[in-house]
Amino acid sequence: MTKEIQDKFISTQRLQNYKNFDEYKLNLLLSEKYYILLSIFEISLRNTLNNFLISKFSTEWLHNNVLHKDTKKRIDEAKNKIIQRKESVTNDKIIAELSFGFWTSLFRKSYSNLFRIKDIKQVFPNLPTKNKIIINRNILDKRLNHIRKFRNRIFHYEKILNKIEYKNIETEIYELLKYFDFEIYIFAKEMTKKESPNV
Repeated sequence: MTKEIQDKFISTQRLQNYKNFDEYKLNLLLSEKYYILLSIFEISLRNTLNNFLISKFSTEWLHNNVLHKDTKKRIDEAKNKIIQRKESVTNDKIIAELSFGFWTSLFRKSYSNLFRIKDIKQVFPNLPTKNKIIINRNILDKRLNHIRKFRNRIFHYEKILNKIEYKNIETEIYELLKYFDFEIYIFAKEMTKKESPNV
């Protein structure tokens, strides 16, 4: 590909973050590697939290007063998107429309009453015992936000190559998948066997 075509279709602004075009291509391949793993993780988190909230409140938890104003706003935005597509608004469609950031936000400090340790163990039944390692809501909040930032870089086509803060991101995601369920962890491992360069 000529430099003229690179600049025209990919842009000089985007390419200036890379040493050369080969590094840009390497970043694309690395992003591809993580797409499957992130998809499995995001869907697992979403469905696990939805199931937990249904069991704790009801199928109508989306409209429950336990949610904060900004969280409810995201639900309203999801509804509006569905309406704009001229589709019927159902809970399942709202759940699917809500962003990854919506789900990770449920672990922030302001939702500490929603996620006490007994609740966290329902969402992550395979958490290690506290004599091995302490995993609480605050730690999960930080880990989920770290994964969210990484996910957003990939889904917005930004550079992840040689980013030291994401050096162990794959291990972090696999670890949380294990906390959900060992079978979903194995499934993710099987789906991501393809060899790619590391972050």
